[in-house]
Amino acid sequence: MMEETSCRPQDVRRAVLSLALPSMLAMLASGAGVFLDALLLARAGAQAAPAAGCAFPLTALIQTIGFTFGMGAGSAVSRLKGRGDGETAGRCAACALLLALALGAVCCAAGLALHAPLLRLLAAPQEALGEAAAYTRCVLLSAPAVCFSLVVSSLLRGVGQTLPNLAAYGAGSAAGAGLSVWLVLRMGRGAAGAGIALLVRETLTALILLAYGLRALPRGRRRPRALLRLFPLCAPRLSILREIMRSGLPTLLRQGAMTAATLLLTRACAAFGASVIAGMGLALRLLALIASGVIGFGQGFQPVCGIHLGAGQAEPVRKAYRFCMRCVVIALSLLGAALFPLARPLLSRLAADVQAAAFAASVLRAQALVLPAQGAVVMMTMLTQAAGLPVRATLVSASRQGYVLIPLALLLPRFFGQAGLVLCQSAADLVSLPLCWLLTHGLLQHMPVQAGSMPRARIAVDEQGGSGVQ
Repeated sequence: MMEETSCRPQDVRRAVLSLALPSMLAMLASGAGVFLDALLLARAGAQAAPAAGCAFPLTALIQTIGFTFGMGAGSAVSRLKGRGDGETAGRCAACALLLALALGAVCCAAGLALHAPLLRLLAAPQEALGEAAAYTRCVLLSAPAVCFSLVVSSLLRGVGQTLPNLAAYGAGSAAGAGLSVWLVLRMGRGAAGAGIALLVRETLTALILLAYGLRALPRGRRRPRALLRLFPLCAPRLSILREIMRSGLPTLLRQGAMTAATLLLTRACAAFGASVIAGMGLALRLLALIASGVIGFGQGFQPVCGIHLGAGQAEPVRKAYRFCMRCVVIALSLLGAALFPLARPLLSRLAADVQAAAFAASVLRAQALVLPAQGAVVMMTMLTQAAGLPVRATLVSASRQGYVLIPLALLLPRFFGQAGLVLCQSAADLVSLPLCWLLTHGLLQHMPVQAGSMPRARIAVDEQGGSGVQ
């Protein structure tokens, strides 16, 4: 049984939630696996946690590739489907997937060839150099799988298919978590064991998504010869790249700026010792878990926004955006209120290094105060990207992680020491919120109510829990 989404608020909310909840759970499953690794390494010894902490910027760099082409192609596919242009949508998807895989492979090869200089750039502690080398090697080997998974999952969300992502990331995270516990705690392999578990987790996720993609093809197209005939669709064209980068460029700049800012924070932490690096790595992974949930929820809004804007219907977009913004701000306010008093006792139990636990708790308590501001900025980013407004989306998405956080990461630790490190990200949230509001507050009011000739789009929700965009 299928239902058509109208402009009624309850229908828009149902459409958003049917897409958002599986996406949010998939993102949380992925983030939980990374956070579990950080917790296990925090208990494994003094060298293991800093080794993984210094690799966080490298992980962010690899994710930048996947998110750029995934978010760009996913938003483009939603808009093109709303216009009824299925052929161009297919070309966008194939081109994004090929480019992400190629760049992931290049990143892997270049990182392995220049491994020693890379470790120096990441400010790997000398006493944990061997552990850092083993962990970063596994991170590099996982790059093609990570890029593939991020693009495919974004494309599936772009057409309203979210349950395959939940299955893939859930299974991958469960397998990686079990292997990580066995290798790190039972076998004592430290950061090397966590790296192997990471590689298995990402590879399994990619294989499940690949299997789903092949199964979705007609039987005649699953043969090798038939698959080879699809390669002409992957040929990059300027018009296709332009369509992808309308939404992909803001993600590229945001993720690239986040990578640079995280690298600056890691190098600043290195001046205060390995315990501070370990504490920052633990805090960043927990904050990334929270951000994963917010991003997953926002990704449920993006197909609704792209489809309705492609069909020239602005009123459902306004209602969906306001609903999502209220949900995010209220949920993060409650989470922040709970996290502030619990951060110190929780981390003191989880981390063996007392200094690392204390520093991580200070970062989390500072972030707990501004979590609603961070969530609001994420939703503003989702709106501008789904609407295909590259300049405005770039300015919004690159604010907190770019032209706000990078100067703060350079200045605050220099003048205020560890207190400056603690306050960097919270100050960036507070400064970026009014800037992003100025860039987006008039956008909803100026959207056209109807675009005339474009076909009406439907967000379909079936009774079995699946969802799709028709």
